[in-house]
Amino acid sequence: MLKVLIADDEEKICQLIEKLINWESLGLKVAAVASNGVDAVKKIMEYRPDIVITDIRMPGIDGMELIERTKKICPDTEIIIISGYRHFEYAQTAIRYGVRNYLLKPIRKDELRETLEKIVDICRERNEQLDFEERVRLALKNDAERLRTGFISQLIYGSSERKGASSIEAVNAQFHFRFREGIFQILGIRFDRIGHDDNCISFLADRATDIIKQFLGSLCFDFELYVECSNLYVLLNYSTEDQKNIRRAVRQIFDELKQQEAILKGMEITAGMGRMTGCIGELRSSLLDARFMLQQRIIAGTGRILEIGEQGRVTSGFVDSEAFGQFNRDMERALESLNTMEVRKVICGLLDQLSSYNGMTGYEALQMSREVCNHYIFCMKNRSIYIENESKFVENFSRESEDCVSMEELFHLLSRTVCRSFDTAVEAKRAEDNRPMRLAKKYIQENYSKPLTLEEVSAKAGFAPGYFSTLFKKETGTAFLEYVQSVRMESAKKLLTTTTDSMYVICEKVGYSDVKYFTKCFVKYTGLKPGEYRKIYS
Repeated sequence: MLKVLIADDEEKICQLIEKLINWESLGLKVAAVASNGVDAVKKIMEYRPDIVITDIRMPGIDGMELIERTKKICPDTEIIIISGYRHFEYAQTAIRYGVRNYLLKPIRKDELRETLEKIVDICRERNEQLDFEERVRLALKNDAERLRTGFISQLIYGSSERKGASSIEAVNAQFHFRFREGIFQILGIRFDRIGHDDNCISFLADRATDIIKQFLGSLCFDFELYVECSNLYVLLNYSTEDQKNIRRAVRQIFDELKQQEAILKGMEITAGMGRMTGCIGELRSSLLDARFMLQQRIIAGTGRILEIGEQGRVTSGFVDSEAFGQFNRDMERALESLNTMEVRKVICGLLDQLSSYNGMTGYEALQMSREVCNHYIFCMKNRSIYIENESKFVENFSRESEDCVSMEELFHLLSRTVCRSFDTAVEAKRAEDNRPMRLAKKYIQENYSKPLTLEEVSAKAGFAPGYFSTLFKKETGTAFLEYVQSVRMESAKKLLTTTTDSMYVICEKVGYSDVKYFTKCFVKYTGLKPGEYRKIYS
């Protein structure tokens, strides 16, 4: 028999839990009861229970620490959390430890028994040595589950409809469904603000499965749930007469799932209903509808059930409009200026335009933002400016954009992504463009004591003398000869104040052969004769 430990600082709660369940009928026995966290840890170490039922708040060691310690002592122990509404925030952390079962006070007998039955099945599959027949049964069951989810996967990732491809009978036989003639429909559910936490997604998928079974189990001929990152897709098959009942059930499912927002703080839920079809071959259209409506939350907001209209997936056509064409031209000019502020201004201007544009859809907004990224890459390539991680640029943006829940958030991401990339690319381009000038200035610094000509230095930079002269003045603000003279004069000033070298020696060291000419140049540069400068500054 599987061992159970109950931990709660309220004795009455412990007694209630013990009396609510016929433990033996489930193959369970209460091995120990603990009145606080410290006592619970000791008894977990002693009894090594298969199941721990614990309050989230207890003196000594609270439920959260108890969960953490339990997982270290007995990693396979299943945990059921008991929580009140005001302590839901603790449940969020528990979920991240892999805890998937919680009960809300006051505890209901049917909920507790159902939860225990589910855990017993898990424990038995994991811990008991199954005989051959049971192994075969489980293998067939797992194969059937993989085939069913594989069918939906084909709908999601396939490139075309399954029109007329298979009859209902053929699909049932191949994929282990129990479909009948009637209505086929896809329900999409989106969980935002949970990141890509696998534990949270798994928890929500389990909760959704239980809730859907509760409200749709008796209404549908068959249904199947498929998890795709933060999206859940539910394939529904039901009779024409149950349309209203299905709509009512979907609302109840949505309301139940919204209650999980109290556990996973910050989470936002949206549902999207695909169109109803009487043909199994048109299920992909219903799925695309559902996905289209989930994307519509960018415009309509989260926390709603969004349904496709009679006209289907209609877009405003803004991407093909003159206004968007003008944006592209403005974007090109901004990129050409190499000014990040101008680029950000143009992107913000596009958002302002869209706010007053009628008929914009979430799908269109996402597509347009990706088009902006593609246009950015095209413009940068045309100017031979390298973009870091160019091959993954649009893909990475697309992945992040799927998590946006408003136009403002989408355009903030777009502006940040493009401008950050642009800053890096422009900086690298300028560094590359300035490299010949840096080489030229370095050569002058190392060789100013020798006669230097424009032809000699331009050859080191790799440019023709005339072109080099123009670039050099643009880069330094002075003509080549003036720059060389300033380097020599600065060196002379240093030698005059730090050495006792004669004027003739200093003259030679800084590249002059005539002392009189050197003196003339020094007076022009500093306003003082070399000797006067030495007296004043040394």
